Amino acid sequence: MSKVYAMILSHNCGELLIKAFNKIPHSEFDKIYITEDGSSDKSLKIANSLGIEVITSNKSGYGANVKNGLKWGFENGADYIVEIHGDGAQFNPKAIFPAKEFINKNYDFIIGSRFIDIETTLNLGIPKPRYYANKFLSKIDRLILQLPFTEFHTGFRIYGKQFNRMPFEKFSDDYLLSFEVIAFAAFMNFKSAEVPVECDYIDDHTSHSYIGASIYAIQHFLTLFRFLLTKVRIKSGIFRSLR
Repeated sequence: MSKVYAMILSHNCGELLIKAFNKIPHSEFDKIYITEDGSSDKSLKIANSLGIEVITSNKSGYGANVKNGLKWGFENGADYIVEIHGDGAQFNPKAIFPAKEFINKNYDFIIGSRFIDIETTLNLGIPKPRYYANKFLSKIDRLILQLPFTEFHTGFRIYGKQFNRMPFEKFSDDYLLSFEVIAFAAFMNFKSAEVPVECDYIDDHTSHSYIGASIYAIQHFLTLFRFLLTKVRIKSGIFRSLR
């Protein structure tokens, strides 16, 4: 039986961290832990009050936090690690239920898509600019990466232990990592699938700014370009060290 861990990412989440912890279906996980990357609010104090393992990142940034959490989880027995955001678990961790089908079939990478049930996503208040931008980018990503995803820019992911092969030091410490891991999965021909996930924009949560999202979109296109270069045997960026 595969060991499935829940990894809660914490950065200035405050009381939302408690909400995220309570939304997790605890019985579905062998271990729940928090990875903290230097919050300036009381997030670390709250994390330590929850009675679960809390690890800290030596670097700040979403990517650094994810990489630190993945390394710790796999070194401590995880077969699968589910990414859960500490901002109240905006991407509902109950997506673990349909994901179990693919975990039991030994898939390497599973993500949650808001676009499988678009009506629910719209009712939960996704901003229209984000919705249309995501649809546009995901269409291009699907064409180039040849992965069977309806959405590529999502905050719910499940990493199989094949991600231990990822050269963590070569990957971004910032938000770009969220796309780099998908490009990595495509490059490595990982067995990948998606499940529906609900994302709540109505309740309190944190969100990437439009300026930050624009920078991310440009960086994401550069990652796609480097992925295409590998097709003509020119490796650059994160793909330089991959086999």
